Amino acid sequence: MGPTPETCSELLRPLRALMGLKQVAVQTLNQHARTDLPYAATGLLGELVHCGESRASDLAAHRVVDASVVSRQVSQLEQAGLISRRADPQDRRVSLLRATEEGEQALARIEQHRAEWLSEALRDWDETKVRDLAELLDVAAADIRRAVLPEHQATHAETSHPAVARPVPADDRRPAASSQKGIR
Repeated sequence: MGPTPETCSELLRPLRALMGLKQVAVQTLNQHARTDLPYAATGLLGELVHCGESRASDLAAHRVVDASVVSRQVSQLEQAGLISRRADPQDRRVSLLRATEEGEQALARIEQHRAEWLSEALRDWDETKVRDLAELLDVAAADIRRAVLPEHQATHAETSHPAVARPVPADDRRPAASSQKGIR
């Protein structure tokens, strides 16, 4: 049996607060990282670095955005020399996108700045607490993604894009801080 609506209403307050802080945090992080890349384009670069080569249509499905949004971000990243494209050997009409070495290095710098900033923001937390939160957020994001996406998109996204977490059995959803290797 899942949580009651009353219990979930308690979760809405901190979620609203985090969403409200997102824009301010994004601007602060971009200033600290000294990047001119829009946040969303940086997120797309991150998916390509961490998950490997992908079609733009798969990226759009995973990010739950229109293909034109991904197209604009791809253009920004290509112009900056951070990603490249090649014809998909299975369907030459389609391109596969991948991060360039320069893109991988740029993302590493951005993520290092973000991790340092977040480490300072959470300076009163201990390592276990941060790892537990990371794991809980991963599981919550996967469950919410499955609830939000239409069945065919959720199934497609889970099988075609490595960035999407696989379903976790309910018994395995407890934080296991000792098994974590670090902050994600």
